Amino acid sequence: MDVDSTKRRVVLAMDGSEYADYAFNWYVENFKMDGDIVTIVHSFEAKSIAHAALGSDVKALGNVLEEEAKESKALMQKLQAKLASVSGLNGEVKSVHGKPGEAVVHEAHAQGADVIICGTRGHGKLRRTFMGSVSDYIVHHSHVPVVVCRHKDHHHGKGHGH
Repeated sequence: MDVDSTKRRVVLAMDGSEYADYAFNWYVENFKMDGDIVTIVHSFEAKSIAHAALGSDVKALGNVLEEEAKESKALMQKLQAKLASVSGLNGEVKSVHGKPGEAVVHEAHAQGADVIICGTRGHGKLRRTFMGSVSDYIVHHSHVPVVVCRHKDHHHGKGHGH
């Protein structure tokens, strides 16, 4: 069998949060192998549209969308710099539209990823039930292994097995 086991396709779900940064750092320190091909996926979901559309001020809606586009561009530049900061790390940053969990799973499938790595905010069970969770969505819908990195300082439940 002539399989090059050093070439892994890794998808990192990143939203600019400290939890995503923790997952990125965990990957670099604990999981990275020479030859990995990394795709950092950032999902741009225009969250303000629903709220702004309730009003009738078209100019205000345009301003909100323009501000979100600026924020997304700034985040993309930050993620590009983060990827470039790791010596020998090959990959790209992709901005995709849509719901974050769906976008990450779709992109991982399209890339032929071997693994998805993401962070988690560590919401408690009740909040996760009502609000959903990007990491939960990825775990339940991915066809490849998923590593969910939970920062040790963000555990909830204080000794109750959470």
